[in-house]
Amino acid sequence: MSLTAALDTATAGISVASSQIAVLSRNVANQSTEGASRKLANVATINGLPSVVSITRVSNAAALKSLLAANADDARDGAVSDALARLQSTVGATSTDDTTSPTALISALSDDLSTYAASPESTAAASAAVQAASDLSDALNAASDVVQQVRADADSAISDSVSTINDLLAQFQTVNETIVKGTVTGADTTDALDQRDAILQSLSAEIGISTVTRSNNDMAIYTDSGVTLFDKAARSVSFEATNAFAASTQGNAVYVDGVPVTASGASYEIKSGKLAGLVEVRDDLAVTYQDQLDEIARGLITAFQETDQSASGTGSAQAGLFTDSGSLVVPTSGTVSEGLAARISLASSVIATPTLLRDGGISTNGAAPYVYNPSPGQSGYTDRLDGLVDSLSSKMTFDTSAGAGTSISLSDYAAASASWLGVKSQSASSTAAYSATVKSTAATALSNATGVNLDSELSKMLALEQSYAASAKLVSAVDQMFSDLLNAI
Repeated sequence: MSLTAALDTATAGISVASSQIAVLSRNVANQSTEGASRKLANVATINGLPSVVSITRVSNAAALKSLLAANADDARDGAVSDALARLQSTVGATSTDDTTSPTALISALSDDLSTYAASPESTAAASAAVQAASDLSDALNAASDVVQQVRADADSAISDSVSTINDLLAQFQTVNETIVKGTVTGADTTDALDQRDAILQSLSAEIGISTVTRSNNDMAIYTDSGVTLFDKAARSVSFEATNAFAASTQGNAVYVDGVPVTASGASYEIKSGKLAGLVEVRDDLAVTYQDQLDEIARGLITAFQETDQSASGTGSAQAGLFTDSGSLVVPTSGTVSEGLAARISLASSVIATPTLLRDGGISTNGAAPYVYNPSPGQSGYTDRLDGLVDSLSSKMTFDTSAGAGTSISLSDYAAASASWLGVKSQSASSTAAYSATVKSTAATALSNATGVNLDSELSKMLALEQSYAASAKLVSAVDQMFSDLLNAI
């Protein structure tokens, strides 16, 4: 080998080592940066000399795909679990030890009615029974308020999620264009690729996605139901928030480029991501629980209704102790009356005169023909009170669609509703915990496959420094040889 060739080789070695050390230093500097991948300086031989021809990154498409799916499931399950925990607060425990649940309050009302029946002359017992009824109606009102607030909060969160999705898609478009242009020109796009992956991870938490990588590292994004979110340009995701919620309120759908992706029965309904969880809460779980509360309220109005006590008995049944905002109409049997739990209240007449609970005539303010006591005011009369106690444990028909039973007693229906909610809440909590573990495992797997190992990078840097020193020593030796040769001439 000539001195010139030796010098060229040594100089090239120094250049390559310098570039590789720079890349390793970059890796070490980003070691604690979340989502940063390991960068590589790729060396090839050109005209017999080593040269760094490109900077690439370590990637793992399968691990990233798993993490995106895990992100979407975790966000969906977390949203559902959090909402159900809020709904669960309306019932607490299902036992009568809990004084706030409808189950416990119905039991308390039954006990107070029995106490009143045992001492029908007691005005204190009458007032206590009416107060128990008031506590029950207040609890149903409050529970209904919680349900609708949960729905309203979910709707607001849907709006926030849609805004986040649009922002992320705009960011994605900018970064994707940088990657495509850089790939065409041969520029270092590794940091941009890391940034794009980070955007995908954030996006997958909002809505379940899949991706397709095409020529020049261009990428398209689709919802998990197949609707295009990004293809050369970001698609518009739209949603119109609802200002206030009542039981009869239906929330609006989310649209991607005009295609509904959340409407019930939609052909392209999304399956994962926070957005999917929020819609499930707003349009399914909370609605079902509201139906159950409404059925409990309807059952109370039915159980305490008053019938015509005249000889002909032709008058229609009228609401007694419990009413729909003061109305005398008794709701249709076996059919949910939307929002009734929010409207149920005590008849004003029984609040003023608690003994009407014993005598009847609540609906007519003590007037015939809805008075049960054959001698109104007779303190020993208990038949009506005994009948009311029995009505709470007698079977009645409930709407099947509410999901808590069909032909059972009101007490059992309230317990079944609390059980339904408890099972849903516990199941959602367990599912959310599992999804969080899967997400953590997927993130660790991706980091292990593509991230920076500090010990490994420092070991490589030491070897490169030794190579650099050897090349520098060779340059020095060749330089000395040239000097000696020139001096000898």
